[in-house]
Amino acid sequence: MRVLSVNWDLVGSGFVQDDFSSADSFASFDAVLLDPGPLPELWLPWAELGPDGTYWVRPGRDFGFARALENLFLARQREVEDLLFRGGGILGVRVRPEGEELIIPGNPPRRLSRYAFLPRASLVRGPHHLSLPQGLRFLPRRGKDMHITSPLHPLAPFLQRFAAHGYEAALTPALGAPLAAFGEVLAQNRVGDPLALDLPVGLGRILFLPALPGAEGPEAAELLRRALVDLLSRPLLEEAPDWLANYRLPGQDELLQAQEELAREKERLGRREEELAQAQREFDLVRALLFPRGRVGLAEAVAAALTKLGFAVERGPVPVHLVARGAEAEFLVRTALSPFGPVGPDEHRALLLELDRLRNEERKDVRGMLVCLAEPELEPRRRGPQWEEAVERASRDHRFVLVSAYDLFRAVAQVLAGGDAQEIRRTLAQAEGPWKPKF
Repeated sequence: MRVLSVNWDLVGSGFVQDDFSSADSFASFDAVLLDPGPLPELWLPWAELGPDGTYWVRPGRDFGFARALENLFLARQREVEDLLFRGGGILGVRVRPEGEELIIPGNPPRRLSRYAFLPRASLVRGPHHLSLPQGLRFLPRRGKDMHITSPLHPLAPFLQRFAAHGYEAALTPALGAPLAAFGEVLAQNRVGDPLALDLPVGLGRILFLPALPGAEGPEAAELLRRALVDLLSRPLLEEAPDWLANYRLPGQDELLQAQEELAREKERLGRREEELAQAQREFDLVRALLFPRGRVGLAEAVAAALTKLGFAVERGPVPVHLVARGAEAEFLVRTALSPFGPVGPDEHRALLLELDRLRNEERKDVRGMLVCLAEPELEPRRRGPQWEEAVERASRDHRFVLVSAYDLFRAVAQVLAGGDAQEIRRTLAQAEGPWKPKF
């Protein structure tokens, strides 16, 4: 296998490095891996910047520069078409923003961009149509939220190895047809923009790969080499004619049946994995009582813990307020997080104000509960007082319940171990001031 690396520093067995303008014919290689990022440098130093911010050259006054550029890109385009339609090879393209185009005046005017070398092709999949190269757009999208959507594809190890380095552009069709209808989307970001695509074209395929920084050198070359060997060794085309399904070999039906059973088993395991992930999330919510993700995270953890104790929990008027209803009592719960010292009086004042509003304006007979977490960076047994003495006195004077997040965690652990949740709710309903679970 011979692989041409154009503007991409890939060093390995079978790799040949060269420039876009001086390399041998693309069709003479099994695969071509090309980084279009440097291509605008072919015209930017000699083009004029127009008043509208576009670059252009004037044929007839440029000493043949525009014609030479057009001939170069046209030649490379034809070589790519031969590579894909006659040679069954692979073209790998790093996805970068389209960048600065070159406009060559004429009737009509002609445009050159980073992707002018892509083959001319018309792909039809059912009701969808995609024309190359004008049917694809390469939009600037910079981020590190790349998700591998095809973990079994030969390119998955390469993408997983360099995914944390980030991407800089995303693929999108010009006419809105889904790219998944024409090829296999290998990676996308959190909002679903395709970042990597395996696109069958003719007898070959185009691999659009994210321009991952650092994806160069011997390691990247070896991962890409393995993927190319796998893809080039596949005997059948991705888009086989319909009549080929009528020609089966003995034992092939049993193989297809086994594959269907495996797919069903994967689906069952996927559902089981989702169930386990949800159960783990419920445990993590309760464990966040010990070390939450900020004050809102503490409120979510308290809501989960009270639900485990048998309360019906609703969100209050502000994120740190909860309403917990049980057969024994109804509480307005306020969560208080203090990173560096005991919880102060401001928290119990805010709770009392909201209690007064509910009792006077809405005529609701509810009790107050203040759940405190101080010094969350420390192990629970090493933490100091969770509230100031003034808060404790106020809790007794105003008859609301004062609970530390650690004690609430211990109460939930007791219930999960088989303890009586009703007894814990009863002691909470009877408490005035600091509360601790009974063991």
